[in-house]
Amino acid sequence: MSKDREKNVKRLRPSPPRGLGRAGRPLDPTRDVAIIRAALDGLAEVGYDRLSMEEIATRAHAGKGALYRRWPSKAALVVDAVVAWREQLAPLSVPNTGSLRGDFEELVATLPTFDAEATERMGVVVGLVTAAGRDPELRAELSHTVLQPPRQALRDPLDRAVARGEIPPGCDVELVADMLIGLNLLRVLLGQPLDAEFVHRVLDTVIFPLVVSAPGPPARRGARDRSR
Repeated sequence: MSKDREKNVKRLRPSPPRGLGRAGRPLDPTRDVAIIRAALDGLAEVGYDRLSMEEIATRAHAGKGALYRRWPSKAALVVDAVVAWREQLAPLSVPNTGSLRGDFEELVATLPTFDAEATERMGVVVGLVTAAGRDPELRAELSHTVLQPPRQALRDPLDRAVARGEIPPGCDVELVADMLIGLNLLRVLLGQPLDAEFVHRVLDTVIFPLVVSAPGPPARRGARDRSR
């Protein structure tokens, strides 16, 4: 493991595991970081499909029982590992500056520098999305734990802009947030840097023009038919 990767791993602060020890005893938190690190390294090296709980336990120098006392399944452990990594990069919140552009400028300012390791981890997330198409449990975990927080973080400034009158009330802000996330994932999939310059391009050429000129809610089909 490189020195930069080791330094980043030490900053990991995984969420509390989902289980308890025997008889409800608290689990040793010092083991959590080692297990999270093992899961992330295993994902990067062999991928989700080939990674097993036994493989993670071996890498973490722990027994499989230690893993299962904390997480009910591989999907739950892997998703928590990705969340722990994501949370140490940058906060998942957008300050309220009083304007949509100001809010997103603050968001861009918090973007981390994506070094080789961070880019690799982002590739792992894309790989998980692909694997989720074959694994319903992983798909549910990703949707609720990995994707929903950034979707909500992007929706918050858009909802505030609607309330301020900057965005027409008929704009589908949920779809706009998903577009922004999707373009970022596509960027990673193409092996290109996810940096402030790219995000500014997306905001200025796609997001801002789209939401400012958003049409009202579509008319119902019956109403359209009657107007002919």
